[in-house]
Amino acid sequence: MKNIVLKIKYAFLLVLIMFSLNACDSELADINVNPLAATSIPPDLLFPEVIVNFSSVRTIEFAGWNMHAQQWCGSGGTWRARSRYILGVPSLNNGWTGWYTTCLKNLSLVELLVETDKPQNQYIIGQSKILEGFIYSNLTQVWGEIPFTEAVNPVLYPFPKYDSQETVMEGIITLMDEGVAILEQDLDSDIITDSDLIFKGDKQAWIRWANSIKLKMLMFLANKKDVSSRLQGLVSSPLIFTKNQEAKLAYSTTIGNENQRWRFIQRFWGGNINLWFAGKPLVDLMNNLNDPRLATYFDLNRNNVYEGKVQGQNGFANISKINVNNILPDSPDRFSTASETYFLLADAAANGYISGGLAQANTWFIEGVQLALDYFDGSLGEISQTDKDTYMASLPDLTTLTTAEALDYINDQHYISLFGNGLEAWNLWKRTKSVDFDVPANSGAVDVIRRYTYPTNEAGSNPNTPEGVTIETPMWFEK
Repeated sequence: MKNIVLKIKYAFLLVLIMFSLNACDSELADINVNPLAATSIPPDLLFPEVIVNFSSVRTIEFAGWNMHAQQWCGSGGTWRARSRYILGVPSLNNGWTGWYTTCLKNLSLVELLVETDKPQNQYIIGQSKILEGFIYSNLTQVWGEIPFTEAVNPVLYPFPKYDSQETVMEGIITLMDEGVAILEQDLDSDIITDSDLIFKGDKQAWIRWANSIKLKMLMFLANKKDVSSRLQGLVSSPLIFTKNQEAKLAYSTTIGNENQRWRFIQRFWGGNINLWFAGKPLVDLMNNLNDPRLATYFDLNRNNVYEGKVQGQNGFANISKINVNNILPDSPDRFSTASETYFLLADAAANGYISGGLAQANTWFIEGVQLALDYFDGSLGEISQTDKDTYMASLPDLTTLTTAEALDYINDQHYISLFGNGLEAWNLWKRTKSVDFDVPANSGAVDVIRRYTYPTNEAGSNPNTPEGVTIETPMWFEK
């Protein structure tokens, strides 16, 4: 994240310069043009702004996802409100506007600048398409139906229509295919490197990420339609299979570049996690499995055990806190992980979407669990080899189980591995329902939250905003 702030400042400055120049009347153009002034923004100056703002929404603006996934529980203030499904108007507006305006609009500008100024630099278009698709994947997992085919083009579509979740997910897959097709070519093209805060311009890394995003979208679609042939085609494609291949924003200890959650607790709680506690479904599941990651995820309570809380309830004296080592200044925002790839493949094989059946599912299942345990090697939450070996030995051979039992094991382990990745864990539950969630106490809800309501800014300005959608309205992809 070196020089992120400086690059973003340059980007804003150049945008202002461009607007100033464009404001000149054509009759005065010859005398008003400064030959020394910049008239175009280098795309690499916009890329860090997009990535950082996108992650900022994920890590702190929508940190309540961890409560919706029932892995964390808020004990007071904003976080208890999130546990009770009080979402907060500013957060909804900030998240929606940040992702559509700051992120997607700037990515469309990146593509426009390349096509206008240096059309040979198609690799940058490939990067942009993949990042654009991932942002849309986050949007649809939060809101369901969203503007997609008419988004970020206010001149042609001042009131963009809302596309179905199926249309959006299929569109994301198309963006992945387009991005990969560009990056696989042998072109005389520049690629964003230093300003690429995810992969530093590594083409193969972008291709692996695009295929991994495609895998996830297809697994959502598989709940509603036959996508087996497309899933089977991905099995032999480059995917994220190792820790060093993961897609993430790696925050740092450099002042100004720290993880947003860490900065939040430093600013408001003096570095102590006073309002984030353990959620009951996750702790109960891990206790039942004697999972060694309990000590990595949580603190022991005053009775020297790990105990979680039902969302929305009061009284936290006996509840385990989130372990502070999970929220360090350099804790990354993990977009797509290696263990997730293996769990999705195991899920697909167990369901019969791809070949191999439970035997192949078991191989991928074991790989996923092992990677999830190994992820903490070298960190403050490192798990001993003895504990890893004991845990791995306790897992069943999926071939000895029914398909339903095997899927429960796969999806439970997937859920455990997503600790701290609230959006991913929440949507895994929506897709699989493998873990029993509680309807929060004192919330007025009659069902588990499925989506966010549309922001007031959007609803007040776009007449196409859907009506009658509540937080309990299931997503299209749910069974």
